[in-house]
Amino acid sequence: MSTRMEQEHWWKWLIRGAVSALMLALMLLPAMGASAQDAPALEIVSPHTGNTIEATDITVKGKVENFTLDCSQIGAPDQDGVGHLLAFVDGSTVAQLTDFYCTDTFVIRGEGLTPGGHDIAVVLASNTHVPMMETAQSVRIDYQPALAAPLPVENYVGDPGVTLVSPQDGDTVGSTFDVQVQPTNFFPDTGLIGKTNVAGYGHYHVWVDTAEMPSSLAGLVLMPGTNAFTLNLSAWGEGEHTIRIEPAQNDHSMYDPATSVTFTVNVSADASAAASPATSAAATVEMTDQFRFSPADLTITVGETVTWINTSSMPHTSTDDPAQNPVASTHPEFSQLPDGADAWDSGLLQPGESFSHTFTVAGTYHYFCLPHALSGMLGTITVED
Repeated sequence: MSTRMEQEHWWKWLIRGAVSALMLALMLLPAMGASAQDAPALEIVSPHTGNTIEATDITVKGKVENFTLDCSQIGAPDQDGVGHLLAFVDGSTVAQLTDFYCTDTFVIRGEGLTPGGHDIAVVLASNTHVPMMETAQSVRIDYQPALAAPLPVENYVGDPGVTLVSPQDGDTVGSTFDVQVQPTNFFPDTGLIGKTNVAGYGHYHVWVDTAEMPSSLAGLVLMPGTNAFTLNLSAWGEGEHTIRIEPAQNDHSMYDPATSVTFTVNVSADASAAASPATSAAATVEMTDQFRFSPADLTITVGETVTWINTSSMPHTSTDDPAQNPVASTHPEFSQLPDGADAWDSGLLQPGESFSHTFTVAGTYHYFCLPHALSGMLGTITVED
């Protein structure tokens, strides 16, 4: 079993070009001078080298100049001045890549990190994940969490596989739509991305309109560590698109053998309009077993009411109250309210229960599930006049 899992896979050959480019960037970092005034630039605002991090997760705040971070473009054809961030812990190869990020403040999960010194490297990248060497930055932190999160115990019970739950093959969808899959012999975990391999665990690689063995990273749009996620194809245009989802190990190498799933969707502007929440008469959010609000992003108008329904098998909350944010010191962004807006808290909703809140103040609301915020159960509601 271990020999099969450690076999050299085409993915390792594919990433070598990106790996060598990034390693060169990091080696050149100390010698680099000031770039042109209008060139893309990146600065790590926090943490600084030598900072002690006592939270389990690491919040990285950056400053990006002359460059647009755009989630919808990840994996799509390159455009000048547009892309995303790549972040790495304790290395400069794809094996240590913790994710793609499209905001200048993001969180690196602490699973698998031991107390002590750790290096964090961040670099701007094009849509197709080519690192911009001149923007690479790194810091070294002293990681001393009050509650460490060790790696899980190996749980390899057979060849990993994944099947599609929704949408169905050939469905017509809007440019942004939810995807749900069902794993077999596989345990996805967002917190393990880029960490040491643990047999049976990993995440997914989601490809759009690419060959089964592509020659580059173009078309790789997501690396989710959950069985439910949202796919944004707005950069890919209307028409038929092919999606492939593969189980990957923590270091992004492929399980071999493993079973992936491939399906097609037809992206339609009409479907996007029908799915738009802005004109929905009944604004409803489901609370799922995958620790997600569905939809995670909702747009309504002043005076509308949102109802959360717990469709899962476990308790959840809908909470937007900074005073109840369990990680307010490290993640204040989990709970944000417009000036003059009322906080809310549903309390624990058991399976099948619901909660409603009426929005009377325009603005953007960021809310969370109290027991599952650090598992990524976060939501955003935009209230328009």
